[in-house]
This record gives sequence, structure tokens and C-alpha cells, in this order.
Amino acid sequence: MEVLYIGYINSLKKRGLCFVSPYSFEGSVLDFDKIFQWAIENKIAVLVLSDTTLHGVVKFIRVSKKYKDIIPVIGYRKHDKTYVFRNTSEFIEFLKIYNSRDLNEHNSKILEQRFTYIKSKPIYFLPGQEEIYKILCDYMGKKIEIDDIENFDINKHIFEIDESQFNIQEYSFKSSQKLPISSDDFLEELLNQEKEYKERLEREIRLVKSFKFEDYFYTVKRIVEIAKAHNIEVGYGRGSAVGSLLAYRLGITKIDPVKYNLLFERFLNEGRTDYPDIDLDIEDVRRQELIKLLKSEFGYVYNISTFVGIPKKFLDSIPEEYANELSNIPIQRSTHAAGVIISTTPLNVPMIHSESGIDTIEWDMDDLQYLGYIKFDLLGLKTLSIYKELRDTISQSFKEEKEEFKKNTYRYISVGFTDNVFQLESSIGKSVVRDVKPSNISELAITISLNRPGPLRSGITGEIRNLKIKKLKKYNLEILDETYGLPIYQEQIMKIAMELAGFSSTQADILRKAIAKKDIDSIRQLYERLKNALFGKLGKEGLELAKNILAFGEYAFNKSHAIAYSHLTYYMAYFKVNFPDIFYDTYLKYDTSILQDALYNLQTLNYKVLPPKLFSNLKTMNKDEKIYHLPLHILPGISVEKSKQLQTMEFKSFEDFVEKADLPLSVIEALIKVGAFDDIFESRRKAIQKLRNLRNKFNQEAVKIGNKLFGKIVKVDETKVEEDWERTNMEYDILGIAVSLPTKVTNNLAPYCIAYSLDLPYAVHVSVKAGYGTDGKSVFKVNLPDGNYTLVYPNRFEPGHMKVSYEVKTIPTRAEISKLSTQGFEQIILPSGKVLQNSRPIMNGIRTVLRDK
Repeated sequence: MEVLYIGYINSLKKRGLCFVSPYSFEGSVLDFDKIFQWAIENKIAVLVLSDTTLHGVVKFIRVSKKYKDIIPVIGYRKHDKTYVFRNTSEFIEFLKIYNSRDLNEHNSKILEQRFTYIKSKPIYFLPGQEEIYKILCDYMGKKIEIDDIENFDINKHIFEIDESQFNIQEYSFKSSQKLPISSDDFLEELLNQEKEYKERLEREIRLVKSFKFEDYFYTVKRIVEIAKAHNIEVGYGRGSAVGSLLAYRLGITKIDPVKYNLLFERFLNEGRTDYPDIDLDIEDVRRQELIKLLKSEFGYVYNISTFVGIPKKFLDSIPEEYANELSNIPIQRSTHAAGVIISTTPLNVPMIHSESGIDTIEWDMDDLQYLGYIKFDLLGLKTLSIYKELRDTISQSFKEEKEEFKKNTYRYISVGFTDNVFQLESSIGKSVVRDVKPSNISELAITISLNRPGPLRSGITGEIRNLKIKKLKKYNLEILDETYGLPIYQEQIMKIAMELAGFSSTQADILRKAIAKKDIDSIRQLYERLKNALFGKLGKEGLELAKNILAFGEYAFNKSHAIAYSHLTYYMAYFKVNFPDIFYDTYLKYDTSILQDALYNLQTLNYKVLPPKLFSNLKTMNKDEKIYHLPLHILPGISVEKSKQLQTMEFKSFEDFVEKADLPLSVIEALIKVGAFDDIFESRRKAIQKLRNLRNKFNQEAVKIGNKLFGKIVKVDETKVEEDWERTNMEYDILGIAVSLPTKVTNNLAPYCIAYSLDLPYAVHVSVKAGYGTDGKSVFKVNLPDGNYTLVYPNRFEPGHMKVSYEVKTIPTRAEISKLSTQGFEQIILPSGKVLQNSRPIMNGIRTVLRDK
């Protein structure tokens, strides 16, 4: 094809400029808006995108629509040529070559034959951006020629073109996605079967049909059906879709929205202008498997790109003016964690090939939605994988779910025993549950809704605690009854607007969104209408409620989402409290980073935690004693599968194990250090020496290995039994935790494990030896000289063993007081000054005061 002529500027020609966008990841700092603004100011008529990827194409065209005097040209740069696509047809033709994943020299010749190209060096920065360009290139490790920066003259990059020769037409991109279509009217069939809530279901279906969303619902329904058919766990539901009876009846969600008084209009109302979001939680270990099944079912499934910016840590290290400019610059592509595009036909979009068989679209979700593509969010949830295995393992007990177990679960939740419990494991979560003290799913949903810094700072959780104790409600309004008269849910704000002020569902949703964004000016008239309606209903209290809605509205939570997630939260707590050994055995298969949580939480439940066990026929324990052996797979080098294999094997001796286990000798040495062979060796040092001797026997080359543990080569007959603290140190070096106590101590205060598990500032008597502290039950690392201390959790130490007073801000309930048998060591001081001897508070707002013995 004829090559576009590049010549000197004259007044009869159009001025053009090739530029590289940040989406080519070559160090460009050219924001699309800025390059268009500069072009207008400098009478540039044509801007040519000259990237080596197609990531920025849609963003380029979108921004160009704001600048009608500039002609945008999509290009693709290969070597020193930028191939330009003068219309949509040429771009789609190029896409076929691009997606063939073979832009070799042969295809380069095809490009030259089919497409016009420009030989003009593109720019990466504008005049005045030299320094910021150098900073970005330095960060990205891109080598630049200093001369290209110091002698930069943008006029040398401007070229002229003959518009008649160029003949650029406006680009027209739109979605080529085709969703699966049901062969029958599945919604009418569903409605005909409905007996219980026919009127509501009919209303929901009518709205779905009016928007022509049937294919979307059908596709989501099929996704769930395919997952279930292959025993892939799908969550209870997520987001506002849980408020849809239609989604529940289609099997998409597992929560009856009528039972929990959930609002469909929070999910879908007449004012909706785009597709609804029905997000699905999927067990994370099988998410990729599900995506492949969907591809087999529907034909085409693609991942979606997302773009990663410069880390905040780096931005904080450079001048603010540069940091502001660089904060929105993408530096690499990633894959959207959840979103996929499903279609029954191929898509006209740029692709990145994947060996997994699931290609990734180069454009991000924002661009795809702009073009009309519909995404499906399949979120891999680790908790769901753990929950599924726990449920299946404890299936019989789970089915029978004893009332005693249920009460036990809520009792432990209410004190903050929520490490590793979905949604409630943070310090904030523990504080919230201690105030709300949930005793059912609805109250658990309130807890989840308030588990954020904002609500906690506002004091609303403490207000709920007081209202519950006094059996009062803040505002006497039926809509707020479930939340003690406080507006906690977004749905409550919408219902108040709809039922008391006569808002339409669309107006109520607009109000909700504006309040959440603090954008009151945009809805001033609607808010005044709401305030007047509340005044008419409740008088001055109504005006106060209106102010409260405005103040707390930004923290208001999606009730549908909270109700769905509260079920998963409850069952994870149920398993932890009632089957703690199975809970942590299972959890540690998926996440060994919670090993410290497992240790201290099990100790809180009075389990004696011991090293991994290999020789089950030796030293049997008292059956009444609560024993937990750490699983083998927590050790580096031992997988879950290998752990299972070792547990099924029988070993006659240590030598037999070394020969048959098929483990690297370094892993066997690690097993010795953590105490796995304590049953058959009186000393871990001697066991290590034994292993060294076996190494020499099995492999003479191994003589040089492993003789550095104690700083010298030790002969067998000189090997001494290690001290207690040395065992502690061995375990900590391998696992980051220790179960062997470094020294002996008597603790007359709170156990360390309880302070850790509840995250409360309890005082603990500890002794320190060789950098390890212990209260006689738990072990933790500490940087203190050897000796006795009183620890105020988490990190305040005072020399000696002292007594403690716990000053509380509010009067504790009976459930918030732990009665103790230790005489005179702990006491609670009430706000009145009254002292409760031999007591420890289980509540928020504790001030710990140490006193001499």
C-alpha cells in the first residue's frame, strides 16, 4: 500500500503528531487529555496513537470525543513504523492479524501491503515533562538517552499530511458479545410454579422483562447450574442481588429475601440504565475449572485486563508535583480478579493469549462497559473452599446442628473470639461484636454492617450496646425496629423515603447514592421532602432522624449483602467453636499464615498443642485430654498431599522413616527441630546427629552437609541434651511459632492466649528466657533480658509480677465479667469507683492499671 508522505510543514497541509500512551508501558507520561489540550493549543490537527499494544485504544477514542477539532488516528507501532487504521474495518482487519499472535517478519510485510504507515518518531512526553519522564523511566528500569531529553525539540516530531490522501473516518466500536438465550420462556414457567410470593415474583419478572434482561439472568442461572453439577461450591449470595426473589427462585442465591425483609428495589428499579450486577462467590481452588467449563458450555469466555499504577510508597518518596502527575499512570497490565466476558460468538477485541486456554481481553472493564459489553463477576473466595471442606467433613453434626452448639457459637462470637472467622477477624470486628453481642443471623448482619472504622468512630456500636441493655430503640419507627431504631442499612433509608415520603424507587435510590457520596446539593429538594415527611410523622424526633440519616448515611450498609455473608460468618464460627481441631486442620491446608492464630486460639480453648506426630503407635495420650498435633503440612517442603501420604505409612524406626519417606534430608532435619521425633529420641540434638550419620551412610557426598547447626562438628558420644529454650528456638526458626516452653513460670493473671485471641489489654505474668516469653502455656518472641515481667497485652512490659486493676468506662453486664479463682491478683474498678475483686472484664473500653503485689 502507498506509504503516507512525510514532509516539511506548509500551510496547506494538516499538522500531525505521533505519540506513545502510558498503556504501551514504555515510560510515556502522556495523559490523553493533556496531549489533546496541547494539540489544540499548538494547532495540531491529527494525533496518531503509536503504541505497541492496543490497551489504550478505547480510552484514546473516548477522550477524543471531547475535542472535535482534533482527528484521532489509531496506530500500531512495529520497529520504526506506525501502521495506521483509517476506519473501523481496517482496525478489525488488523485485529485478526494481531490476535493470531504471530506478528513476525512475514506478517510485517502483510502489514505494509495492507495498511498505511508513518515513519515519524513518536513522543513520550511534552515540553516541560522532561524530569517526570526521567523519574518514570528510572523507576521502570528503562534506559534513555540523555541527549533525547536535553535536546528535545517537539517540532522535529511534527509532520504534515495530505488530508485527502489520509481519509480518516470516524471509528465506531460496539459490543460484539452474544449472551446465551433460553430455548423457552423460563421466567413465565417459574412464575407459574410460584405458590408463596406470586405477586412479588410477578413484579420482579415484569421489570426484568421491561429492561430485556432475561438473557442475563438466564446466563447467571446456567453458570450456577454448571457449578453445582460439578460440585463446585457457590456462595449464599453477594451484594444487592440477594434482595431479589427471582434470583432466589432461579437458584442463583440461597437466601429467601422475603424472610429477611430484603428490598428488591435496592437491586433493580425503574431508573436503572445499565445491567444489574449479580456477583457470584466461587470456591477459589476451583474457579479456573469453572471458567473452563463455561467456555466448553458457551463457546467463548475471556478474562479482563486491569492496569496497575505506581506504588504509593514510591510516590511518597518523590516531590508532590511529580507524584500527582504519576499517580494515574499505569505501569503494567494485570488480570481482573473476578470479571469475565461470556459470549456464544467470537469478539472483535484485542486478546492476550494464555496457555491456560482462557485468553484475556486487552481492554479494562471500564472500556468494555462503555462499548456495551456485559461482565460476569466470579469471585474466588478462599473461605468458601474452607467452608465446603469443613461442612463435608463434619456433615453429620452439621446436619443436626444442636441448639447447644448454636448458643455456644454466639457466646464465643460475642466476646470477640473471632480470629479466622469470615468478616470478623480484625480488631475492629472484635470490638463491634463485643458491643452488638449478636445472638441470631439478623444481629450478625448488623455486626458485619458496622465492621468498618467509620461506624466504630461514630460511636454507634456503643449506642447499640446501651440500647440493647435498656431494651430501648433510638427512634420509634417500624422500619428501624430491626436495628434498635437506628438507620444502619441503605435499604432502610430507601424504605423511609418510599413509604413515608412517597418517593418512587428510583428517587429513593438516587437519595441513597447521594447521601453515601455526601453529595447533598444534588438532591436538596428530595432531602427536604424527606425531612418534612419525617417531621409530619415523628415531630422533632423526625427532624433529628433526618439529620441522623444524613450523618450516618455515608456508613449505611447493603443489608442484602450483610444477610448473605452473615450465614457464612456464622457457620465458620460454628465450626471453629464446636470443632476447633477439625477447623484448624482444614484451615491450615489452605493458609499456613494463620498458624499463630491457630496455636493461641486452640490454647484458649484449653487444647494442649504439640508437635506433628509421625509414630501414632507410640506414647498414647489420655483420651480425656484435649490434644492437638500440628499438621505435617505446615512445614516448608511438605505439601498437603505428602502429609496425607506420610500419615498412612507405617515406620518401624527412625532409620525406616528416613529410607521410606522420600523427603529431602533438610526437611527431615526440620521435622526433628519441630519435635516430630520427640517420642523416640530424648534429645533433638542426638536425633540430628543420628541423621548426619545416616547421611554419611546413604551418600558420602553428604558428609559436608549439616554440621553447622551448633557451630562445630560434634561426636555422637559428646552430644548433650539441649536446653528447653534451645527447643523453643528450633521450633521458632522453622515455623515462626513454638510449643515448647523456654522456661518455667507461674501466671496468676490472664493467659497470654486469651489476650491474643480477644485482642484485649489483659495483664499477663510472663518469664523471659533467651528472647522468648512464656506465661507457662504459650510462647512468644520478645526482645527483653531474661527475667520475670508483667505484660499488658500486646507490648507493654513492666519488671516483676504485679497485680492489676481494670478500669471500665461503662458498667459491665454479667456476661461481660469473668469471675476468677486467683485471689486478689485481678479486679475491676467500675465508673462509680466500686471494686469487683477477682474479676476480669470482657468488654471494650478497658484501661489496664498495674499495681504492686
